[in-house]
Amino acid sequence: MPNVTISVPDQLKAEMDTLSEVNWSEICRKAISRYIAQRKNPIPKIELDLREVRLDSHGYQTGYPTLTVPLRIHNKMESEIMVDRILYTIKSITEDGHQYILGTGCDLYKRIIDSNSIGTATIYSTLPNEKIESLKNVFTSTFRCDIHFIVFVDRFRSPYNQDVQTRIPIDDWNKLMKEVVRKSV
Repeated sequence: MPNVTISVPDQLKAEMDTLSEVNWSEICRKAISRYIAQRKNPIPKIELDLREVRLDSHGYQTGYPTLTVPLRIHNKMESEIMVDRILYTIKSITEDGHQYILGTGCDLYKRIIDSNSIGTATIYSTLPNEKIESLKNVFTSTFRCDIHFIVFVDRFRSPYNQDVQTRIPIDDWNKLMKEVVRKSV
């Protein structure tokens, strides 16, 4: 078996020396094998799930009506990842099957998520007053929203894609409609 030399800081070497029973070659071999296996997979092993999605009549970041989407990012890999950016498209679907784009956008905030752990992101999708007014008579009951996410992870060739569904209660929508109409008068 060939030998490979690695360099570590003095402090780390001192800590390694205190654990004389540990086979550091075996630990390094396993870590390198895991890293190579993960890099061969062009798509990161992550999974997304939504927390409580809400409509805000006055988003604190934008000042406009906003669909706030708290998101959990599950890193299912043996090494940490850096989420580079998240793109999204939010579509609403009526009971009769008509689709309406509520918003598209991106979150460019980079975040590191440790191995086998969960990170978070919050998407703030601004809903222009004109868009809300154009949908004034479209929704008559609680409606479904499909959110398509594209997550780019540093050092992976391909992004991760996932569709997530949520429901917007009609009472929340009507409350937002009233607020928008009140402000435009």
